[in-house]
Amino acid sequence: MPKDKRECHETEQCGGHGEPSEWLARLQRFVATERRKNRPQAKYPRQRSEPTETARLAEVQLLERHIGSWVPCLDELLGSVNRWQAKFPAVVITTNPVGVTACDNLLLNESFHEALLRCCCLTENEYRYWCKQEPDVHFESHINYWAWIKTSVPAVRAKEFQEYPIAEGSVYWLLRHGVSGLGKHDFFDCKVFEWDGMKATLLTEHFREGVPSV
Repeated sequence: MPKDKRECHETEQCGGHGEPSEWLARLQRFVATERRKNRPQAKYPRQRSEPTETARLAEVQLLERHIGSWVPCLDELLGSVNRWQAKFPAVVITTNPVGVTACDNLLLNESFHEALLRCCCLTENEYRYWCKQEPDVHFESHINYWAWIKTSVPAVRAKEFQEYPIAEGSVYWLLRHGVSGLGKHDFFDCKVFEWDGMKATLLTEHFREGVPSV
């Protein structure tokens, strides 16, 4: 078999994505390269105040606990999906930069190290750039788990949370999470927290947002 035909056959890039492990390796190389680039900034960037160090640390800790509670369930979930019983998919964890820090911290924990080596944690923007380069819209090579916290809930949405009143001076934090690529086990959910400037208090674990894009 000619060299170019053989390489195409081995990676299946001419007609597919190849083995999930190869797809994951290409993604990891892509992310490493992307983080050395300076992507163009939006012409009119959103004005957002920088979080305090206390708030940032609280976000990291919340996402560490949350992502850390999902990772141990991964093998059991995959075992219940027929198409993933014969091979392990690439696991893409999408989050925000704070969540990437949380994943990096989990990777240092021996309890999570082996499982996270089979995952790639990246930001939503990095994932979108990757999907333009090598789309996998039918989740043939990967599954996507996401978890991130919205800390700037618009005041106009206050009525939506009236069942969960918070003290004056506090704000709502929404931990949005879900998974795609697991068929009947796909989901989208939201946890609501009260942030008082010092600590985050869970108000409800399963909240159906009226405007999840805001």
